[in-house]
Amino acid sequence: MASTNKRLPLRLVEVIRTLFYTPIYVSVAGGFLEKQGLDVDFKTCPPEFAHPMSALNRGAADIAQSGIMRSIIASDWGAETVPVHFAEINSRDGFFILSRTKLAPFTWESLKGAKLIPVSFSPMPWASLQYALRRHNIEPAELNLITGLGIGEAMAAFRAGKAEYIHLPQPAAEELLDDGTAHLAVALGPENGHLAYSSFAATNHYLESQTETVHRFTVGYANALDWLAAHEAPEVGEAVAGFFPQVSLDLVVKSVARLKAQNNWPTNPELAQPQFENLHDILLAAGLAHERQPYAKMVRTDIVETALASRK
Repeated sequence: MASTNKRLPLRLVEVIRTLFYTPIYVSVAGGFLEKQGLDVDFKTCPPEFAHPMSALNRGAADIAQSGIMRSIIASDWGAETVPVHFAEINSRDGFFILSRTKLAPFTWESLKGAKLIPVSFSPMPWASLQYALRRHNIEPAELNLITGLGIGEAMAAFRAGKAEYIHLPQPAAEELLDDGTAHLAVALGPENGHLAYSSFAATNHYLESQTETVHRFTVGYANALDWLAAHEAPEVGEAVAGFFPQVSLDLVVKSVARLKAQNNWPTNPELAQPQFENLHDILLAAGLAHERQPYAKMVRTDIVETALASRK
């Protein structure tokens, strides 16, 4: 392994703050990146950028958490080069459909004609939900959607009785479950299986010009995944709670436990082709992409392979 005596700077950004991205918070708060000689400036994507990919392309970030959806869509539109993804963060959809009334059991048919507030900060959660709906012979048009609401607005509207169902990430979902406002209808992770939902990306130029920084980052991240897999929700919750100062530790732990139970996070950071293709299927079905894009154009596997080999 290369010497980490010379410390290197790294600007790391995420899309939004959600426990879906717990592997990132473990990497930062657990000191796994710092131990590799990195001085990390980590933040949620600033509002002047539409998305972390924009921050990458404009030189305001080095590595970004993003859905590979963004690179697939850009390639589908004709971009010759796109940010390259090299390490997986989420192996499953981590969003949940909650219901106002307790349904035992939940049936997908109950969504027909019902008012549902979908996640609006990204098209990917809705695309994934559409995929699950169609697998259960329900067309998305059969739902009565209340769109355009941020997470806080969506929760307020649901509390006010404006919808029968709401679609949320953690810890927002756990908050409504915990106070009895909502009941779990279905978790999308087990429904849609293993797919490359979110991952780390960087520009081709950065990956080629800053190989040592990228290597150290990937080693540290792989070590963080090992720690995450080996520790239970209470310890993980304690480690990442500082990123959620407005959320009780109890809710952080419950959120982590629910995501851990459905194997939301990888134990190996490799972004393999089968989960790429599974996600691509969802984008094609939703009309967000029109042609299948090449895996080799937007994924590099050698970075993780080299990082894992260096740890042996």
